[in-house]
Amino acid sequence: MRLVLASNNAGKTKEITTLAQEMGYQVVGYQELLGRRLDFPDETTDSQPQNAMAKAEYIHQFLPDEYILADDSGLYLAAFPERFGVVTSREFAKLGIYEAADEQSYLIDLYQGVKDRSAYLLADMALVTPDGHQRLAQAKGGVAIANHIGHGPYLGGLDNVLVAENQKILAEMDLDEVVTYHQRARALKELVATL
Repeated sequence: MRLVLASNNAGKTKEITTLAQEMGYQVVGYQELLGRRLDFPDETTDSQPQNAMAKAEYIHQFLPDEYILADDSGLYLAAFPERFGVVTSREFAKLGIYEAADEQSYLIDLYQGVKDRSAYLLADMALVTPDGHQRLAQAKGGVAIANHIGHGPYLGGLDNVLVAENQKILAEMDLDEVVTYHQRARALKELVATL
């Protein structure tokens, strides 16, 4: 079964494609099939599941015979509960931060002297099937902000500063470990299991 990803984010598309391939699923970006980029409807500021489903439904209009997959993710910080979350990317944009390396540095600096480093990424994934059925799955990844920026071959972005339950930075894990601990991999497994 092929899943078509409703995303304009090249990094996210690459990450989900890599994770899916490791799990035995094929994922392609919608732009590969349509040959063009589309602008998604505006997202809400309070519902990741709704944001993910809106993207999946939108692309389903153009590719009704495909399984359309979409994601919305947010960063949740125990020490700063009023920040980030559903509006993570918008908050970074308000701060003038647009590059992953700058996001990582900002978070490491933000946590200087902070004792409670508890944090996680929350992924909501939506799927619209060719017959129009909708499915949702949600999963967490990571348990704390790291003390340093990690690097690895499979992941980037906020995964470079998030420590998982095994006490490793997500981006520094082998791919089989990533599939076990990563929020999008966990959500994708749960979602596909419903089919």
